[in-house]
Amino acid sequence: MLLHLWEKWREIALFALVGVTNTLVHGLVLAGAMEFLLLPLLVSHTVAFGVANLFSYVVNSRLTFRMPLSVSRYVRFLAASLVALALTLGIAAAADHWGLDYLYGFAIVVVTVPVFSFVVVKFWAFSKPRTEPRSHI
Repeated sequence: MLLHLWEKWREIALFALVGVTNTLVHGLVLAGAMEFLLLPLLVSHTVAFGVANLFSYVVNSRLTFRMPLSVSRYVRFLAASLVALALTLGIAAAADHWGLDYLYGFAIVVVTVPVFSFVVVKFWAFSKPRTEPRSHI
C-alpha cells in the first residue's frame, strides 16, 4: 500500500525536495560569490542561478524523472525555468500594482509557480521523444 502510494507521488515529492535543495544551492553560491569572490549582486545572482539551474536539471533528470542527460532536454529545462521566473516576477508585479502586501504576492507565487514548473518540466522538458510514424508511399 505505501509502496503504491510512493510510486504514485514519487515524482512530485522528489521534484519538491530537489526544489528545496536547489534553493539552498542558490543561496550558498550567492553567498560565496558575494563574500569570497566579491562579485556585484546581480552578477552573483546570475552565477547562482546558473549553478542552481544546472544542479536542478541534473538531479531532476537522474533522480526525479529517471532520464539521461541531454543538451536539448537541458535547453527546454532552462526555458521552462526562465518562464517560471517571468511568471514569478509577473505575479509579484501584479500584486504590487493592486496594492497587496508583497507577502500575499509571494504566497500566490509559492502556490502557483511550483505547480506550473512541475507540469511544464514533466510534460515538456522531460517528455519522452515521440517516434515518427512511417509514411507509406
